[in-house]
Amino acid sequence: MRRLTAILNPQADRGRTALLADSLRQALAGRVELQLLKTTRRGEAVELAAQAARDGCDGVVAIGGDGTVHEVANGLLALPAEQRPPLGIIPAGSGNDFAFALGIDKDFERNAKLLAHGATRAVDAALVETGTCRRRYSINNLGALLEGQINLASHELQWPRGSGLYLRAVLQTLWRRPPLAKLQLTVDGVERMRESAILSISNGCRSGGRFYLTPSAQIDDGRFDYLIAPPASRLRLVWEIYKSLRRDRTQDGWIEQGEFATMTVRSDIPLAAHVDGEPWLRPEEGEHELQVNVLPGVLQVVANVNAD
Repeated sequence: MRRLTAILNPQADRGRTALLADSLRQALAGRVELQLLKTTRRGEAVELAAQAARDGCDGVVAIGGDGTVHEVANGLLALPAEQRPPLGIIPAGSGNDFAFALGIDKDFERNAKLLAHGATRAVDAALVETGTCRRRYSINNLGALLEGQINLASHELQWPRGSGLYLRAVLQTLWRRPPLAKLQLTVDGVERMRESAILSISNGCRSGGRFYLTPSAQIDDGRFDYLIAPPASRLRLVWEIYKSLRRDRTQDGWIEQGEFATMTVRSDIPLAAHVDGEPWLRPEEGEHELQVNVLPGVLQVVANVNAD
């Protein structure tokens, strides 16, 4: 019998993740041996996932939102490939952007069947490092400058719930002066200079639960997509963010988009940045440099193998 370890934050989604965990145990009874582990602090899921993998489980399931999935994935990706079991997901957050990219919705019965069957697909990830050797793995997206500041603001707000909170953080951040950075970029060996207000780097097509900054991004093509928005008025930035809600990324020459396997970013101002929706860098920490290396097909994920 296959052995799965499920990791959840029992306080997430107003305690509903704990109910999902009990339901999952019942749904998989007799088919899969399931161990449930509950986190008590931020970052603990990284440690629990790595230990579960070292203990020889056949898969690690993240029950929760993008934060839980990000931590579990980081625990698995820190291990050698031969020790890395597949990642399973029971989405229970407000955004669930990585699950969305995989074609996994909140249909609990369907997701339980996927876990019981165990079919997997390989997806890409990226190793992100700062100039001071801090590192994270990204499976969905990395946002810097204005996007990083919006993310920091969203984690300081308590209401409204869901994507409305992120929209409030957008407006609150834009009310202040948006950042302006001179970026020295090296994209697949090609150097370029850009003035930028937003730098968004993505594996998946969606972030923040509603925003399609890189709608053409594919999680298994061996590349990450990027978007660079130059300095602009608050009104222009609001318009571009609104267009991302409608998946409207028509080319007008103002937004620069592309894809890459390796990217180096050097900024003349300290960076604010998030990884997979989790706050990472704050301007007061003084980080000016990022190195992003795409790792093709590095993570096996339990999913419908026929999903786009």
